Amino acid sequence: MTSHRLLVALSTSCLLVGACASQNPDSDGGLDGAATGGVSATGGVSATGGASATGGVSATGGASATGGVSATGGVGATGGVGGTGGQAAVGGAVGAGGQLGTGGVVSSGGAEPGTGGSVGSGGSGGQPLKNPPVPSAGCGKAPMMTGGSKMIPSSGDSRHYNITIPADYDMNKSYRMIYASHGLGGDGNDITSEHYYGLQDEAEAANDPAIFIAPSGLGGAWGEKDHPLFDDILALVKQNLCIDTSRVFVTGFSFGGMYSYSLSLNHQTDIRAAIGMGPANYNIWLPPKTNEPIAWMQTTGMSDGTTPWVNGNSTTQGAKYIAIEHATNNGCTVPGNIPTWQSGGTLCYDFVDCDPGYPVKACTFNGGHSLPQNISQLVWGFITEF
Repeated sequence: MTSHRLLVALSTSCLLVGACASQNPDSDGGLDGAATGGVSATGGVSATGGASATGGVSATGGASATGGVSATGGVGATGGVGGTGGQAAVGGAVGAGGQLGTGGVVSSGGAEPGTGGSVGSGGSGGQPLKNPPVPSAGCGKAPMMTGGSKMIPSSGDSRHYNITIPADYDMNKSYRMIYASHGLGGDGNDITSEHYYGLQDEAEAANDPAIFIAPSGLGGAWGEKDHPLFDDILALVKQNLCIDTSRVFVTGFSFGGMYSYSLSLNHQTDIRAAIGMGPANYNIWLPPKTNEPIAWMQTTGMSDGTTPWVNGNSTTQGAKYIAIEHATNNGCTVPGNIPTWQSGGTLCYDFVDCDPGYPVKACTFNGGHSLPQNISQLVWGFITEF
């Protein structure tokens, strides 16, 4: 069983923390450490062609280990990761920042699908784009929750989360709910302090407020117990606040992006769309897959050595295979070579011919284990398609 190294990176915009392992023989490049100082990308020239595999880190496996993750100022990590269903991590590695890419977004592929599909009841599954809101049980009632730091019992543990409620909360307005998860070694306070990856700022600028949730992982990690945690928090919010149950979104970066991916595999009736920023499909607990469709967006730096675009072709590990999996489940056409960043700014490829209401978007950029500079605009734009 392979031991896995922790890598910690702190950007200027949010806590970027992930996990990696020894180089995989199927990988190209094989970086063994976090990206330092990332290269900026400017302009907006579209790039097409085959998916390039970079980074090539992490092996299969997923043994758990006890201990905590220590991260001070985003530099250095020691010990192991605890938590049910988690992955092993030993040793420590130092990562530094990674300047984010700049420039415009170039979309390649077809337009997002429009309307269609049947309207479900009480959840997200089967909803067409721009469907009427589906109010939760808490609508039309005085709010029974306040914003701030909270605790909730879940799977035998007392779990922490933060919730941000619009200052001018209206009990008759069905708000979007956005569930944003931290990277390895972080907690919900990191996400709240950075305004939920900037999405809170985007919502306020658009005069389209939402209800934001930032949970904290056990020992700074995400695992099997965090599926019922999501269920417990969602049920509490639906009962005590007014949300649109057809517009519940999950997102996160690095290990948080992996958690979003994990939830996307069996929560399609609860989650309208999932966004994995720097995700991987290994080294985290994954549930049995239902293969039902769900709207999906992801971002990957093409020199990311922590959660690379391709970690192993023979093992179908890496962000490329997450995009292919969701595109296949959503009935999209999967090209032989998914267009990825070659030059200029962030390149977002929209898969074509997806089932109505189930778009899939894969964004790549010139950078390491970090986020493109315009990440909040990209993600907010995707969320507001629904």
